[in-house]
Amino acid sequence: MATAMGTRMQFENAKTLVRSLGYSVDHAKITQSYIRSEVALSTASANYHIPVLVNDTQNGAVRVNERRLNLQDIFVASEWAVYFGIGTAADTKAKLYSYPNVTDFTGTSDDDLWSLYNGYLNLAINNDLIVPYFDVFRSYYVPQTQETATLVDQLDASCNGFSPIEPGIVMNGAANINFQLTCGVAPATITTNSFICVIQRGILLQNVTTVK
Repeated sequence: MATAMGTRMQFENAKTLVRSLGYSVDHAKITQSYIRSEVALSTASANYHIPVLVNDTQNGAVRVNERRLNLQDIFVASEWAVYFGIGTAADTKAKLYSYPNVTDFTGTSDDDLWSLYNGYLNLAINNDLIVPYFDVFRSYYVPQTQETATLVDQLDASCNGFSPIEPGIVMNGAANINFQLTCGVAPATITTNSFICVIQRGILLQNVTTVK
């Protein structure tokens, strides 16, 4: 559970980390924020590129609910979560799930999502492997109350599915960021319009990079 003291420590840690990289934070706008990255699921892929920057077009156009990092900004991540969703790239009402909900992930696709839960995230910045293995399984959360015809999944979105990654990972908008989700095999089946959603929470420092 987030606390005011913990949030303040994240704020101070973020400033210290960014200063240690040689950037001035004296006139930066520093606020809590998040990055939301989405990529469509595919039965043809066991490796997924997770877009972070606003100009990343490797997966095509930016999806409507994504929130990418501007090239002028630095983001210091303190928590990561991996969710799965159902909705088109233009669906502003796409729903996120913390586990393979059998009501909405139809057929055998709920079982096949385990190929991704058994996988991992890895992050390289400017060709330097910062995070080699961050298991997706730590985001798996099955609520006590699950969806039925009359109920919705119990979910506290302030914490369920999120894992701390302190002392923080610096996402520099001016850097080459290669963020991947890697699993053993591609899912054999998927629900139509299902996607991966990676959410990073932390501190945003605006207008501090070399990009103007």
